[in-house]
Amino acid sequence: MEDFDNFPNPNANPLAKYFRLPGLHVKLPTRGAFMPPGTITLTANGDIPIFPMAAKDELLLKSPDALMSGYALEKLIESCAPSIRTPRLVSTQDLDVLLLAIRAATYGENMSLDAICPKCSRTNEIICNLPALLATMQFVDTDNMVRLSHDVVAYIRPYNLHNASMLALASYEETRKIQALEQQEPKATLMEKNKVITQSMERINKLNLDMLADCILQIVVPGSNVSDKKAISEFVGNVPKPWIETIDKGLREINKKGIDKTLHVTCDDKDCNHSWQTEVEFNPSNFFDAAS
Repeated sequence: MEDFDNFPNPNANPLAKYFRLPGLHVKLPTRGAFMPPGTITLTANGDIPIFPMAAKDELLLKSPDALMSGYALEKLIESCAPSIRTPRLVSTQDLDVLLLAIRAATYGENMSLDAICPKCSRTNEIICNLPALLATMQFVDTDNMVRLSHDVVAYIRPYNLHNASMLALASYEETRKIQALEQQEPKATLMEKNKVITQSMERINKLNLDMLADCILQIVVPGSNVSDKKAISEFVGNVPKPWIETIDKGLREINKKGIDKTLHVTCDDKDCNHSWQTEVEFNPSNFFDAAS
């Protein structure tokens, strides 16, 4: 049974027949497998309904701060995919599908994109068919095992919106610190600048390790299955580097699943006619522009 708690009661408003209706239904690459129990409602077909954007959604997507923190995307999912009750825990592969589906439900099947030819620098307009892009979706395995040794196995999940937002925000803040040092302290010594850069890199590296630990669901060792987050975080901070690289490689592999964002483009200039591949960029600040 579909539950749209975020929507007003249509029986209470004589204008209810003009309210938004689902524009399409989509399946998610993870099938919602990594969401907490009870936080996503799938239909009998295993999909979720997608509503077109409301005016308030578009306004929030114009706020840089709301975008940077992930708040704008959370509210967008709440509004357009009300079957999902914890948007911040949506896997990044599911997020890509949701953004494409919301775009299609709001503005139609086709989206115009600009692709700059790497050979002649001509700007080419290409028409991307969103249902065709959605049709490339690959499901993500729900049982992702990474073997670290003959007796230690880690089970992992994909990154989610929370992980991606935290990393983007931290990267932005650290970049701002370095830029501020350049502007406010132009006479700062090379040693002082290197110290700030080193500290920033250390913070980003720590956050990357925290994200990696957060993506480990459990670690199986002889006689024990460990899912305690504190224990897993200590494990990540103290095991050999090759083990961390193995987990990171496993995460990168499962994060490749989802939709294929690759587009094949041929330059419109007849004298050039160069062909190349480009990717659809999911930049929420302009992805939902009606003219795009």
